[in-house]
Amino acid sequence: MPDDLDAQIEAYDRLLPDIKARHGSTWVIIADEKFVAAFGAFPEAAKFAHEHYPQRAVLIRHTDSRKVETAPFIHVHAEA
Repeated sequence: MPDDLDAQIEAYDRLLPDIKARHGSTWVIIADEKFVAAFGAFPEAAKFAHEHYPQRAVLIRHTDSRKVETAPFIHVHAEA
C-alpha cells in the first residue's frame, strides 16, 4: 500500500520534465503532490520545508538525479 511519501515521489516523477524546463538543475520541494519551490542548495530547501510544512511529508530532491549533497532530511516533531 503506497504511503504519503510514495505519492510525493510519483508527483515528482510526473512533474519533473516541466520543473526542469522551468528551473533547470536545482533542489525542489514537492508537497501535497505539487511543486512548491526551487532552491540552489539542499539546506535552503530543508529549512523552507521545516518552516512551512512541519506536520506534513514533503519530498526534497535534486532535478539532476546524480546530485547527492545531503539526503534524506527527516524532521520529527513530537508533542510533549
